Amino acid sequence: MCIKVYFFERKTMKNDFNSKQFPDIYPGDKGLTIWNFLNERETVVRMQAVSDIGKPALLAIEKNLIFDFGIIEKENQKQISSEEKSKNDNLKRMIGSMVRQVLEQNGYVWVKSSKVTNSKLFSTAALYVEKV
Repeated sequence: MCIKVYFFERKTMKNDFNSKQFPDIYPGDKGLTIWNFLNERETVVRMQAVSDIGKPALLAIEKNLIFDFGIIEKENQKQISSEEKSKNDNLKRMIGSMVRQVLEQNGYVWVKSSKVTNSKLFSTAALYVEKV
């Protein structure tokens, strides 16, 4: 008698963002809402498409982050308190971590972080490529 045993790698499910760095944001309402948005199929496809042409995945969702989630643009950060700027910067770091986890779950790997010149939100952002 032959018994086959299969081991399956457990992929992180949509509902569990793995980060202990952002307990003040996730799993709060804003963090959960952004996490759900990043896991929508359309969002994932857009981030993959941008990554496939060698651009940072975050550029694919920048308008959504500004208009849907109220992330403050770089040019407007001078008009807010240092506390609000700190919160906004921490939120952007969390989004970057979330994007990495989402893309890794969908077959992409981190390549490097690079300076971004054409972003309204980010000074640096990660580049990803499809895992082969």
